[in-house]
Amino acid sequence: MSGLENGDLALASMMNASDPGPAAEPYAILRQEVELDINFREKSVSGICTFKIYPLIPDLEELVLDTRQCEIDLKNITVDGYKTHAEAHDPYDRMEPPTNAQIGATQHHIMKKWMAPLLPEARRQLPVVERAEQLNISVPADGSLRIRLRPDALIRDAEPKRILKLRTAKSVSDNATGFSDAIEEITVVVPFKSTSIRDGLHFVGVEEGDLRYPHVYTRHSLEPGMASCIFPCLDDPGSRHSWTIKITCPRTLGDAFAQPLVTQSSLSTLLEGSRKRKASDISTHNPGSSFTEEDKLREITVVCSGNLAGEQMHPKDERKKTMIFECVNTAARHIGFAVGPFEHVDLGAEFRTEEADEKLGANAARIHGYCLPGRVEEVRWTCQVVVAAADFFAPEFGRYPYDAYKICFVEDLVHDTAVANSLSLCSTRLLYPETIIDTEVEVSRKLIHALASQYVGVHIVPNERSDTWLIIGLQWFMTDLFMKTLCGNNWYRFHIKSLSDKLVEADVRRPSLHALGDYLHLGDFELEFMALKAPLVLYILDQRMSKIPGSTGVVRVLSQMVSAANISNTDPKATTLSFQDFRRWCEKRSQYVPDELWDQYVFAAGCPKLDIHQKFNKKNLNVDIQILQCQGPVKKSISKDEFWRELQEEIHNVYAGDVPKLFTGPFTVRIHEADGTPYEHYQLITEKDKGGTNLQIAYNTKYKRLKRTKKAMAAAANSNSDKHEIQEDDVVYFNMLGDVLTSQKDMEDWGLQDWAPEVQTKMDQESYEWIRLDANMEWLCFMKTDMQEYMYLAQLQQDRDVVAHQDAMLAFKREKRHPVHSTVETRTVMDKRYYHGVRVMAVEDLAKQAHPDLNYIGMVHLILCFRKFFCKKVPIPGKKDAYNYPIAPNDFTDKGQYAIQCAIPAVLARTTDLQEKGRCSKRARQFIMEMLMFNDNSENEFSDQFYIAKLLDALTTSLIPQKKITEGYLIRNLDPFDDDDAEFKSFIEKTIEEIDKFRRMDEWTLTYQNIWTTTALHCKMRLMKARVIPESALDFVQYLQDDNIDLVRIKAFECLVELGMISKPPILKLLLSYMSTDSSPFVRDRLFKVFCQGIAAIAFGENKASTQELEALDDGGLVIDQGDAEIQQRKLDAVRREDIAHALTALKEELKGNREMQISIWKAFNSPVIGLQEKRQLLELCSAMFESEDSLLVTMRYPIVWKATREPTIVATAPLPALGTPPKKRCVIKFKSEYRTFPKSRDVAAIEAPQPPAPLPAPAPSTTSSFSAARVEIKPPEKKTIVKLQSRPSYIAKPRESPAPEAAPPVRKESIAVTVPPRPSTTAGPRTPLPTSVPSAPAPNPPVAQPVIKTAVPKAASPPPPVPAPKPQQSSDVPAPKPSTVVLNKPKIVKPVIKRKSDESLEGASPKKIIKTNNDPFRSDPSRNSSFKSDSARGEFFKKETLLRTEAAPKSNFSRDSAPQAPSSRISTFSVRSNANGRPSKVVTVPFRKWTKLSARAQRNIDYEQSQREKQMLAASASGISGRDLATPVHKRSSAAVGFSSGSAPSSPKSRMQSPAGNGYGSSSSYAEKEQRSKDRDKFRERMDRDNDRERERERPREKERDKEKYRERDRDSDRERPREKERERDKDKYRERDRDSDRERDRPRDKYREKADRGDSDRAASRTDSDRERNRDRERERERSDRDRERTDRERERMRDKYRDRADRDSDRESGSSYKDRDREPRDRDRDRDRDRDRDRSSGSSLLIKKDRKPLPGLGDREKERRPLPSGLPSEKAPHPLKESHSPLNPTPAAATTNGGGDPKKKIIKLKLKSSGSGLGGDSGSGTTSSSTPR
Repeated sequence: MSGLENGDLALASMMNASDPGPAAEPYAILRQEVELDINFREKSVSGICTFKIYPLIPDLEELVLDTRQCEIDLKNITVDGYKTHAEAHDPYDRMEPPTNAQIGATQHHIMKKWMAPLLPEARRQLPVVERAEQLNISVPADGSLRIRLRPDALIRDAEPKRILKLRTAKSVSDNATGFSDAIEEITVVVPFKSTSIRDGLHFVGVEEGDLRYPHVYTRHSLEPGMASCIFPCLDDPGSRHSWTIKITCPRTLGDAFAQPLVTQSSLSTLLEGSRKRKASDISTHNPGSSFTEEDKLREITVVCSGNLAGEQMHPKDERKKTMIFECVNTAARHIGFAVGPFEHVDLGAEFRTEEADEKLGANAARIHGYCLPGRVEEVRWTCQVVVAAADFFAPEFGRYPYDAYKICFVEDLVHDTAVANSLSLCSTRLLYPETIIDTEVEVSRKLIHALASQYVGVHIVPNERSDTWLIIGLQWFMTDLFMKTLCGNNWYRFHIKSLSDKLVEADVRRPSLHALGDYLHLGDFELEFMALKAPLVLYILDQRMSKIPGSTGVVRVLSQMVSAANISNTDPKATTLSFQDFRRWCEKRSQYVPDELWDQYVFAAGCPKLDIHQKFNKKNLNVDIQILQCQGPVKKSISKDEFWRELQEEIHNVYAGDVPKLFTGPFTVRIHEADGTPYEHYQLITEKDKGGTNLQIAYNTKYKRLKRTKKAMAAAANSNSDKHEIQEDDVVYFNMLGDVLTSQKDMEDWGLQDWAPEVQTKMDQESYEWIRLDANMEWLCFMKTDMQEYMYLAQLQQDRDVVAHQDAMLAFKREKRHPVHSTVETRTVMDKRYYHGVRVMAVEDLAKQAHPDLNYIGMVHLILCFRKFFCKKVPIPGKKDAYNYPIAPNDFTDKGQYAIQCAIPAVLARTTDLQEKGRCSKRARQFIMEMLMFNDNSENEFSDQFYIAKLLDALTTSLIPQKKITEGYLIRNLDPFDDDDAEFKSFIEKTIEEIDKFRRMDEWTLTYQNIWTTTALHCKMRLMKARVIPESALDFVQYLQDDNIDLVRIKAFECLVELGMISKPPILKLLLSYMSTDSSPFVRDRLFKVFCQGIAAIAFGENKASTQELEALDDGGLVIDQGDAEIQQRKLDAVRREDIAHALTALKEELKGNREMQISIWKAFNSPVIGLQEKRQLLELCSAMFESEDSLLVTMRYPIVWKATREPTIVATAPLPALGTPPKKRCVIKFKSEYRTFPKSRDVAAIEAPQPPAPLPAPAPSTTSSFSAARVEIKPPEKKTIVKLQSRPSYIAKPRESPAPEAAPPVRKESIAVTVPPRPSTTAGPRTPLPTSVPSAPAPNPPVAQPVIKTAVPKAASPPPPVPAPKPQQSSDVPAPKPSTVVLNKPKIVKPVIKRKSDESLEGASPKKIIKTNNDPFRSDPSRNSSFKSDSARGEFFKKETLLRTEAAPKSNFSRDSAPQAPSSRISTFSVRSNANGRPSKVVTVPFRKWTKLSARAQRNIDYEQSQREKQMLAASASGISGRDLATPVHKRSSAAVGFSSGSAPSSPKSRMQSPAGNGYGSSSSYAEKEQRSKDRDKFRERMDRDNDRERERERPREKERDKEKYRERDRDSDRERPREKERERDKDKYRERDRDSDRERDRPRDKYREKADRGDSDRAASRTDSDRERNRDRERERERSDRDRERTDRERERMRDKYRDRADRDSDRESGSSYKDRDREPRDRDRDRDRDRDRDRSSGSSLLIKKDRKPLPGLGDREKERRPLPSGLPSEKAPHPLKESHSPLNPTPAAATTNGGGDPKKKIIKLKLKSSGSGLGGDSGSGTTSSSTPR
């Protein structure tokens, strides 16, 4: 029975804490060979994995590997050709809830705890480089497959074969690991098969109705666990080794879905045996039936990581083929492949010229493209940029690390790209034809990033998770550098500036880059933020490094890293990147030490916000600049797209990073003075400028400012001379940008305006044109200045930097509307010399200028700009100076102009006219409609599909009014008798007609990714949400069919959720059904994000009317105003969007009691299609939606009991003549099974002899048989004496008073109730009812057995709380029962009852058994008891207790004489007598030695509490408190009845074991004594509390004085800290000098070699002397290090000795001689100390646990005797050196071989601490010291 079928075990495991995962294993995988057989028809994979294992220890016992969702053939696993034992479990079994528990959405926390071992939080993190330096150990992800490697575990055949033997260790000098290279490799073969695939692989085109070409590919993840879903492996990112991959697949598509051969089907039938086929096994769907004959002949190709080594036909099936690939130094997660009918495109041969090929030579990378049939041309057009990028990377950064690069385009890929070794899997969504120009820049950047990931990410991997930001940043840094060569410098700088502005808005309450690496598994949003910030940090680092003379930037550092990795491609140091290494390389390559950059942008969070003020000081001729920084808390509203991220970070405690109060670093100021000359000044912002930075910059111009006057500008504009012919001496005329439309006629025609005269006069008086702050973009900041508007205009027109233009446009955007702004922006749009991104910014800001105060000048300028560029000027016949402007045919050859053409309609639609009720003006709407209707693309070589989609979206925007509609719908509220309303209604109908027209056109004219259909759905959704037209869900539901493209279905669901349809149960069920059952992981991922947006809308209150109209009731002049309620509602909505905690509270309140939502989402969770990541996301979403319930409905199986009945014995009275011998007695016993529906009865019945059965009638005489002559006598069974004891609980308790009952839980699935006969009542008296967590009505009579039990989870079952017992009665009231003693013939040994988990719930009502031993100090001679201490204090205690017991004995009618005499120590007896409460109890006398078998757990608990008490005594004595003022010690404490403590609360099972005698049972003292002791204890506690309060009052003035002194000391420390700044500067100089010395030391061998070559052989002796001197220095260093290690070991030894001596002294004070408890406590104390040390070591640093046998190694017998531990448990006298052979981590100090009863060697735990600063296990840092447990 599996773990899931066994409900009790599964439920118990669910309640226990999760295992953190397997530890590090001492082996390394040298090579792995994977053989895979792909079966498209069954969607399964089978194969064999062969591992070449190199053990790091000679006695490696087992091999631990990872496997998920794979069926391992355990019987055929072999080790070096021998079959062996193995254990395997599937971690994915935890994805399904236990079958015996009905878990719902409200029990999400229980299921999350059940799945905890699968979640990424439990993953260990070990640095790759340190593991390689110290031990090449392996860290499995799950460790779900364990294979025994020891010889005794191998299963051999009859004939002898070779036995696996590993050579022993040699001296340390052989190699670094301490073992010789001659250790034999181990070959392990593991066969497997995967049939139910959730993760790792994805099959496309094999489902019913899926008409796409069948193919399969691997899925990848940043976290380990995905690769082990495909085949067994070591799923460790730090384990990189060689691979051989053999993939067997069908030869053609027809062979993939052909019917299997008869021989194969019969063979499979034989293998399956007699297993019955299920209905799901029979599939009538055959995907191959829809293929044409041409498609069936298409050959299937395998695209895999590595190099293709060969291809061969399958030896047994000619319809299959095998392709073999080889790759080196690769982790399991970077192994990827795709199998399908792919077409091949040699991109390198088609797009690389011969000249470029000859120039690159061997550095030219071969690039291949693979795609599905029919998309070859799209691959050629899309991927041509990849060839250019590869040719750019080779000379700039280094040679491509692999032989070839393959790009394979597949369907249903979740992310756009997925990288593997020399392979990139890309989504077909990236492909576009040559007529599409809208997505080329974005797609090209993604493909180039995939290529850059091969350099950094696959070939060079991060050392730790915290170093992931460096890998991601270098990838995008390389990508953007190539995009700079492709798109130009303007695009590059504009792109960097745009990303910087986006980062300033996004980096609010986010973690730092360094901490973000630990949270990448939460979702794509963390990786997207890292990809945004990391390359920008590297960009400003490159800017700061390149500014220093003689230094190189990040490009040279990256080139050095790639070159080193290419040379040593198997060296972990060269192929692993850590932050410390990168930081050291950057400092070495330049003289700049960017410490403040790392601290502020890597280890801290946030971006600086600079408020800059500047003015000209005429007195000193200086420019004074003041820079203020304000990085205070910012309130940011949470959008629906950010809801899921905020929820994840709230659940996983992702805290925001610390924002520095002051950002420091170099700051560039560029002042453009009066003569137009820019003067650049390099300033520095330091930590001293806490109140603000004041810069004084000298002014250089000494003469009057030259400026073009307005008259000169007009003359220059009207002149016919070319403006480019201006000479250098003509400084009056500037060649400015934006100098269009400057003539008087143009200004009149366009309505342009110039600055007012007073502003012009002010401009002439300025001493400088403008000031550029941070001109080199060395800060990622938000900058606000107080420069005048005309200065920004000068910056926009005269500066040549695109970033200056962008800053000027952002400044105009922040300013208020002004007619001159419209003029400036119009001239910017009309000047084609500007970058098109700046022109688009100008177009977007013109919508602000369309205001009635400015006479809607912005709208006029937009229309005039469009007419000027994209319309024809046609004169009107018969009218002078009258023209028509029809729309010109499209021409998208100029992509800058195309961007303007797309931007103008969208901005024009946002202009509003207040005279038309806040709607878009009629002129603008009609103009956009003309653009759409008269669009002509016949003469254009590019497609206008995206342009039409943008026009449709602009028309939709023009229909939405500015004022929100709250009642009805706009199209119905319009007045048909109003001309404006009638016109607007007709325009709405016409717009909807145009939208539907293009939607229908897309059904028969296929557009790119159905862009017209998705746009039409989006437009209708916007109109319905704005209440312009009525809502109609049918318009979107009709596109949810499976035949539609994925993007259309996703858009339809997005529109439904945006309209609030998620609150309707049919739409909700449909969405969750698609989200959990769709075969495409891409669709499931997008639908989950859509569902999160719908939940966010509920949390934010969007689905409900948050702003309701005021309801004023007029009742006789009384008006009730509800303004306060509306204000409170608005405040609540605002708080929801600012704090995720309030949003979650509101969400749970909204969904409270929503049963439909709970059932639907839990049904989606139980889907067999979704993977681990999707299940985790659903669980966390449930935790945000529903309150957790700690109740669980558990279904338990009835236990099966057997009853045996014996038939009457038949005895023959006379011998049978036929048989010749007398017949023997015949006993017939019948067995019958039945279910037990009630717990076992613990009531005692009276002793009663059974009634004899009725005699059977004699058999009829027969004349034909000789048996009739014999007379048969029927004899009843003999009477047996049955002894049954009557016992009652010795402690009477009533149930705890429960609170008021809560609301009834939701109805669950009812279990089958079995009706059983009523339980007979007993004469033992009424029983205490079982405790229940929820009060219920009394059970009816007869009772009905319920097979389900409602328990509280995760709280363990506990007995009912005790209450004060009744007062003890006098002896006259309670008659003493007569003791009855039964003497048996043979004394039986009374064994302690082993309690089951199922009996814990009955503990409170079960009768207690009091067991007394014959050495009880109160019933036997205390002097003969050697288990108790003999000190004076304990003796006094015994005397007092004996006296009290003697006085209390007559009161309870119990005398010592009534007790039976104790038998001998070898015999145990029992008797029945009354206890202290007057109730009958069974007293069992057990020999003393039998209590030595008390469980180790109970003994540890007793010893631990005793040691804690001793510590309290010592602390009390040190503080001056006497010992008697403390509470009663544990060893003197008297407990109450069994299972309960002396207080009122029930005790735990652990506390029940802590009794005075250590036997697990309570004492027999009377209740009065306990009550008196309890009162005394309470009085003492009250007295102590009063004393403590008085003491605190006395100490309060002293504390104030101490605080004042502390503050004074802190001030003195701060004063002393100031001189240390200079010391730090001197230290930095010292470190730089040391680095230069190290460089000289590094170059010294090269110089020596050159000198040696010049001098010849005559200088060999001198060089040899130098080498000897170096070796001597190394020996000196090693000797010093050994001395330090020896001293540290001696100090540790002395500390351990003092510790053990103190313990021995304390033990000697408590005992006078050795006893059985002392002998048993020695190993127990050592075990406890060992566990305590192990916990302390584990908390202090990361430990690698390696299991070893404690059996000594061969050849170490003599040394074994020398290292035996001291008798007192002290460490050995002489601690060996950590690097010596006998004390190395791989060969620890062997202890005496101790075995258990069976002779098995005991296990030993060795801890290996890894530390980044040490180069080995025995370094100076002590990271390699081995801590082993003390042997028993």
